Amino acid sequence: MQKRTFIAIAALITLVSLTWMALTPLYFPGVQAGSSQAAHQGFQAPDFTLQTPEGLPVTLADYSGQPVLVFLWASWCTVCKATMPDLEPIYQEYAPQGFEILAVNMTAQDTASAAINYFQGQNYSFPMLMDPDGAVARQYQMYAVPTSVLIGPDGIVQNVVIGAGMNAGELRAWLDDVLTAEQGE
Repeated sequence: MQKRTFIAIAALITLVSLTWMALTPLYFPGVQAGSSQAAHQGFQAPDFTLQTPEGLPVTLADYSGQPVLVFLWASWCTVCKATMPDLEPIYQEYAPQGFEILAVNMTAQDTASAAINYFQGQNYSFPMLMDPDGAVARQYQMYAVPTSVLIGPDGIVQNVVIGAGMNAGELRAWLDDVLTAEQGE
């Protein structure tokens, strides 16, 4: 009797597992290896085109060959507001070497006027981009603001920092490594 019970349980587990494997892609479409979706370390950064508050289009692919920080933020986010002032001096120092920061406002979760007023009031020199329908937030599978995505000159995501804010010291160290490696090539 124990052997029959074991076989029945094993068959049931196998059936449930196969059903789960078959239905998972339907209910959790997620990211497949090699996909151009989502920002995951070691994978190609998803490309996007957004507009500045002035209506100028900016495309991530335009920065191919350069290190880029995609900083997803909102004007109501206190951690975002605490992080952004530390990014400005790093941008000033490393922009001449090709570094770019794209400050992508989660306009779908924010108000455009509040975001623009905050950003311009701080006199940030890196570009602010508007994500009015949340397309980039979905594409990058953003779960919290701020989300910082470091992209190497080869377009590969090097690191994703969710929620805590980008640490200025870590960003400098990463840029020094990336830019030194580029000069050595």
